[in-house]
Amino acid sequence: MSARADAPLVERIARAHADLRPRLRGGPAWQARRDAALSRLLQRGLPDRRDENWKYLDWPEVLAREFAPVTAATAEAPTPAGLELPGACRIVTVDGRYSPALSDRSLPAGVSVEELGAALDREPELAARLRVPGEDADDRFALLAEAFTDAGALVRIAANADVQAPIHLLHIATGAAASHARLVVEAGTNSRARILEQFLGGGDGALSNLAVEVTVGAGAQLVHMRLHEQPAGAAHVETLSVTQAADSRYRQQSFILGGRVLRSGLRLELAGRGAECEVEGLFMVEGIRQADIYTVIDHLAPHTRTVETFRGVASDRGRGSFNGRIVVHEGAVKADSQQSSRNLILTPLAEINARPQLEILTDDVKCSHGTTIGSLDPQQLFYLLSRGIDPAVARGLLTFAFCEDVVARIPWPEARRHVEELVVGRLPDRDIIREFV
Repeated sequence: MSARADAPLVERIARAHADLRPRLRGGPAWQARRDAALSRLLQRGLPDRRDENWKYLDWPEVLAREFAPVTAATAEAPTPAGLELPGACRIVTVDGRYSPALSDRSLPAGVSVEELGAALDREPELAARLRVPGEDADDRFALLAEAFTDAGALVRIAANADVQAPIHLLHIATGAAASHARLVVEAGTNSRARILEQFLGGGDGALSNLAVEVTVGAGAQLVHMRLHEQPAGAAHVETLSVTQAADSRYRQQSFILGGRVLRSGLRLELAGRGAECEVEGLFMVEGIRQADIYTVIDHLAPHTRTVETFRGVASDRGRGSFNGRIVVHEGAVKADSQQSSRNLILTPLAEINARPQLEILTDDVKCSHGTTIGSLDPQQLFYLLSRGIDPAVARGLLTFAFCEDVVARIPWPEARRHVEELVVGRLPDRDIIREFV
């Protein structure tokens, strides 16, 4: 969008940064990074439809939001009402800020959490380890987060820790002002852990912008579930970066079941020999909601493996998009990648765009990808109708079964039932369908 349509917005961002700059924490090193990020953002502007990976996003809806962030003072927080996971430790952020008062005081052995700004003040060398957003359009909102960040959370899992209790990261947006925050997760060498991120709250006026950085150490295993169930008016943009070391295992499940407009971008690097990842997702868009999903998975080392599976459902005037790219770089021999995107369009005015992409720059690899976009299977529908099931209920049951391909793989029974209820709640004749499922 360069310095034309978004010029007034960029000017407002610069003024807000000038007002907040004296109060932002993190020490001189991080302040220098914030200033550099703002300068790069002002030069390049925000992306727009001319940028290939952003062309499906509802830009008028995003740009109409308030971009000025909350002040450096901690926002007043509501009482969290998130998912109850037995035995889980809860870590709460409010408008991007870690809230010790709302979080559990007792953490499992091997797990630590700290406000990111405080960690940067105490540990200046941390700034040098954190990822610097790149120059392309896909990192512009990460630049925006970096320019304003002293907010956020740093979660560390110690080397060799075997964390049995789920780590529940609850993100609450008050909707009072925009938030630009960072979440940093470091899984140490040979550690084991499971994280569930849940997003609640938000409103019609402010943007929620989050940059997430995950590092998975050599031999570590990390399960990472992300559940978006913001209210119908919320707008959320997130930029995720995941780096895996040798022989690590990373599994991400993403469920986009809320919000007015949501953009999720993932860049995952299989940087070490033998690293493996599974990336799964489901989005459901009804009414005038939109979900825009963009992923890039880079195979950088030999004997790496990827399984990427996404499902999408659109009804009414809902719009969804999946743009997934897998790149097997030179030298990544014996790489194995599978990508699948299957999508259902339930009404004439709904829309889904799918762009699976595969780029292979070396020999001796095993790769496949594919996508489908269509309606419900008429033979399956006829079968249910022939058993006397009402047409609306039959369509709902088939839609639920389509979604269950991904939902059934959630590792926590309580979370699985919660997501199933969210899926059923978006189907016609939901009360009747509950009797079947």
